[in-house]
Amino acid sequence: MSGPQPSIGFATVDDIPELARLRWELYAEQDSEPAEPFEGYAERFARFARPALASEDWRACIARADGRLVGAIWLRTVPRVPVPGKRAGPIGYLTNVYVAPEHRNAGLGGRMLDRVEAWSREAGHSQVIV
Repeated sequence: MSGPQPSIGFATVDDIPELARLRWELYAEQDSEPAEPFEGYAERFARFARPALASEDWRACIARADGRLVGAIWLRTVPRVPVPGKRAGPIGYLTNVYVAPEHRNAGLGGRMLDRVEAWSREAGHSQVIV
């Protein structure tokens, strides 16, 4: 891949249609037959993603190139049971990592992971589980 590097940031509710497309593409690569029509899946995905992204519990780190999302990593913040005598920060649970095929093997996944890791440190996470 040549040209400008994709930009890295965090998704908003405006990115939900593109996030649904990326998740669909992830499973389209893995499965030979779609389990459901994309339109139905996109609606079901939006019902999950809209409140998730509006909350403090979920973040989706995204990579954008030419106005389209080309990568995403989802992070769920999980509160911890208090520890006697310590402040135990929440745990970050990393899930649903995807980079579009034409952007693979160029360091994009690592750049997104670095952004998630930096955000997790700032948010006070004790650890991130992959």
